[in-house]
Amino acid sequence: MSLLTWEYEGDLFCALTTETGTTQSRTTHYELSEARTIPARAHSAPASPAPGPTAVTVLVHAPTEEKPPEVSFDTTQTLPFAVLQHFMTLVASHMENTGP
Repeated sequence: MSLLTWEYEGDLFCALTTETGTTQSRTTHYELSEARTIPARAHSAPASPAPGPTAVTVLVHAPTEEKPPEVSFDTTQTLPFAVLQHFMTLVASHMENTGP
C-alpha cells in the first residue's frame, strides 16, 4: 500500500494504491480523493494527511485475468480536471513500471 499526496491550488489530494493477491492473480486498486489532515496523537509528531472519501477508483487486474482495467467515479464529488490528469498520469506510470 502506498499513499502519495500533492497540493493543487491550495487543496490537498491523495492517491492511494493497494495491491492484493500474488503476481499471477494480482489486483491493484488506485483511489483518488481529497486528503484530510489527521492531528498527531503525540505532541512531537506532525499532523499527517489521510485519504478522504474516494472520488475515482481504478481497478487493474493481473494479465492472467484477461480483464481490462475498470474505472468508477463517485457521482457526488467534483474534482479539478488537472487533479484527475495528475492521478491518471500516476496510474499510467505505475502500470508501465509494474505491468498491467
